Amino acid sequence: MFKVGSGVATVYDKDYGSDRTFQLYDVEEVLGVLAGMGLELIPEGGAKLGGVMYFTDPKPMEHCVLFARKVVSPLPLGEGAA
Repeated sequence: MFKVGSGVATVYDKDYGSDRTFQLYDVEEVLGVLAGMGLELIPEGGAKLGGVMYFTDPKPMEHCVLFARKVVSPLPLGEGAA
């Protein structure tokens, strides 16, 4: 989960009673970094969580939640058999 945008944003947070500054991230850049680390986005599927979801909290700040998994390459034929 991360806050969406570019650069930084400062907003008043009533729960903390003060201004707070947050780093913002571009969703496509985050997905690119994850792909470079061998992760792929888990697609949405029925009642299962997946894909990219957005929500806005009470500050109000937009957040992104995404679901990713490590890409597992299949073993070449003949390898891994017992």
